[in-house]
Amino acid sequence: MEFNQVRYFLTLANTLNFTRAAESCNVTQPALTRAIQKLEDELGGLLFYRERSLTQLTELGHLMLPFLEQTSAAAQAAREQALAFKRRDSAPLRLGLDPSIATAVLTPALGELAARIKGFTLSMREASSPAICTFLLDGTLDAGLVVAGEPVPERLNRWKLYDERLAVLCPPAHEFAGLDAVPVARLAQEQILRRDVPDCAIASAIESLAAGSGLQLQVQHSGSQEDHLHAMIKVGLGVALVGEFQTVPAGLVARPLAEPEASRAVTLVAAAGRQPGPAVAGFLKLMRARDWGESRIGGHGNDNPDRLAGRAASAPR
Repeated sequence: MEFNQVRYFLTLANTLNFTRAAESCNVTQPALTRAIQKLEDELGGLLFYRERSLTQLTELGHLMLPFLEQTSAAAQAAREQALAFKRRDSAPLRLGLDPSIATAVLTPALGELAARIKGFTLSMREASSPAICTFLLDGTLDAGLVVAGEPVPERLNRWKLYDERLAVLCPPAHEFAGLDAVPVARLAQEQILRRDVPDCAIASAIESLAAGSGLQLQVQHSGSQEDHLHAMIKVGLGVALVGEFQTVPAGLVARPLAEPEASRAVTLVAAAGRQPGPAVAGFLKLMRARDWGESRIGGHGNDNPDRLAGRAASAPR
């Protein structure tokens, strides 16, 4: 079935006159008649009764009319979307972020895009690092920030942005609050709170710490949201591990873990082989060009790195 056949059918169904339908479609009457006959052959029956000057839809024609109207409307919508893409009336960025990565690390790049790209539209989605990779492969997302752990699929480009230490979130009166850095061995004396969600990067980090240090960490309480853990910390049920760049909520403090191995890499990922739009290309360029360095996470509201080490992003592998 060709789109011209659908267009001729709908025009004839509206005019019920072969001559006027041909004029409206800017074709000869024989050409329109042949197209309608070919469509009837494909659909297996007559679509119009032809009785001298009287033309009427058959029962099959009436049945096919709403379906072919939908086909025409969908084709028109597709053309309009293609034209809008060509004109770049909008510049969308669909971005995925692992829940354990601080949103604040995105703000310089997003602010630059909003200021410089006409029609910039942002859609952010929180998902685990493995889920972000899946969404990138199926086209649901354009780019994402993930925590290095499981191998990134080969069909994704990846750029390491920075290494981030893990930090302990605790009440201000806790003994950890008086330390510059918390030795991993001291965690064995604490109840560790766990985010109870699938593929949680922090939960994986806790398991790796325990295995690497030979410690028996006590994980008793859990919550499905960050504010659940914050409430548990405030009432003394335990401490939680967070990424070093995460914003510290009011009433709590964070202290980094002392050991260098208590860290993880944050990686920018995007699908390979696709032509990115202006917002996606700009985001990737800004994130890769930025100088990333370590940050001290201290009091409430410390959202941004306070010293930069000047380490450039690497090329995709």
